[in-house]
Amino acid sequence: MRFHVILIIVSLFCALASVNTATGQECGPGCPVCSGKAAGNLLPPATVLGSGLYIPDGEEETTVLKLRYGVVSWMDAGIGYAVDTEELLWSVRVQPIGEDYESWRPALVLGTGSVQTGGSDQSAYVQIAKSLEVVEGVFGISAAGGYATDLPDAEENWGLGALAVTLYDRVSPFYTYDGVSSHAGLSFFATDWLTLSGYALEMEEAAVSASLQWCIVE
Repeated sequence: MRFHVILIIVSLFCALASVNTATGQECGPGCPVCSGKAAGNLLPPATVLGSGLYIPDGEEETTVLKLRYGVVSWMDAGIGYAVDTEELLWSVRVQPIGEDYESWRPALVLGTGSVQTGGSDQSAYVQIAKSLEVVEGVFGISAAGGYATDLPDAEENWGLGALAVTLYDRVSPFYTYDGVSSHAGLSFFATDWLTLSGYALEMEEAAVSASLQWCIVE
């Protein structure tokens, strides 16, 4: 069964590589627009994450709605809709190596989507991500770094980086760099299923988002 799923993923990546442009922006490994988290952790299986982003002074887009689903423990996929530009959004993320929380081994994540805020480029990327709970329930750190290239030509390449601090499992200031621009923000985990975030996209454009997460299988 796992072999067939991997075969489907490889086929999907090959199909994506033949597309000249994307149909809209999706999230890279740590895009604050999509996840509000630095490491962009994959969703657990059978878990759905719905989110809405509002950019009051956005020049091209002010509202983005997204839905992400945890397909299996090592893969999730997302779709969305940019209201103003009427564009569809999509991405796929695969984690061939999971993070070992008892050691220093990081997670390895492969993905496709747009890694740059406000862009419509289609990219493939690889990242490593590691989370550390320095003081249990009080202070944690998540970091991610990687590399992205545009599809299908691979003529442009970017370095990626992200860092987040979690305080008392409730508040998380974060910083991300998408290869061109820097973004900063603050997430508030109101409950286990509700997250509220505020951003300074490209360190100057304000945005807010809300996300709901739930499991469809008990």
